[in-house]
Amino acid sequence: MKEIILGDGGMGSELSMRGVEVPSHVDSIWSALALSESSKIIKEIHSDYIEAGSDYITINNYAVTQPILARNEKSDQLEDLTLKAISLAKEAVKESGKEVDIAGSLPPLETSYRADLILPEQQMLEYYSEIAGILEGQVDIIICETMASSSEARCALKSIQNSNSKRWVSWTLHGNRMNTLPSGEDIESAFLNLTDLEADAYLINCCGANFVGEAIKKLSALSNKPIGGYANSENITTSTKSSSTITNAEDIQKLFKSELNEEKYSSEVMNWINSGASIVGGCCRTRPSYIKRLKEILK
Repeated sequence: MKEIILGDGGMGSELSMRGVEVPSHVDSIWSALALSESSKIIKEIHSDYIEAGSDYITINNYAVTQPILARNEKSDQLEDLTLKAISLAKEAVKESGKEVDIAGSLPPLETSYRADLILPEQQMLEYYSEIAGILEGQVDIIICETMASSSEARCALKSIQNSNSKRWVSWTLHGNRMNTLPSGEDIESAFLNLTDLEADAYLINCCGANFVGEAIKKLSALSNKPIGGYANSENITTSTKSSSTITNAEDIQKLFKSELNEEKYSSEVMNWINSGASIVGGCCRTRPSYIKRLKEILK
């Protein structure tokens, strides 16, 4: 079997399962709140993923962005919170004694899955460049993740063109439309919008596990770069494809999901690998036990 890079799983959902208050991502600063009040548990989660077999872990900076921090008038804490997230991941890696890469996130600047809420491109580029500047030299990988439109992905990836870190870009297919971003764009069009920019890997994340395999087939036909995915612990029943932007992708996904346990999720991941994936992991509601099972199978 080809070499597979195994990532970690969910962070926000795992914090909640461990008793940490994780308010709605729509109107709170949940990630920053956890960094301020539950840093010990964040580090424990990193450690558990490393023990489970992750080859890389992602720092808890997913929602640490200027617009989200501004909800609680904490925009001035962007650098301190990001550096704290980096420090917790580094401590977990050091204490493990293992060689594990650290990834930093360039997430949606506003609410996830809402392509209708993305900012003007110049503002997105400025914000992403500021976050990227904090991550530079501190992480091995920078992931532009959960990108809901080609414009959002383009601005995030453009901000790290000169980075010494590996540059990954990952789109979300959140909702119930196969191969379709929340913006209504298909995955092929989203990829082609980035062809003048350099990326070291292309991924799909934060959607139904069954959606990832189909998208990986598309991406594998478009690029020789590493392809991958990390999904939510659920499959989604598809509906008729629509090319319009949707504002309720999260509500739609909840209506059409069926939960996957470790075995069923691992089975989906093996389908991704058979379709061309070489980077795999988990997203929302996947846990260290999911990564452990994947590691066992990949051995």
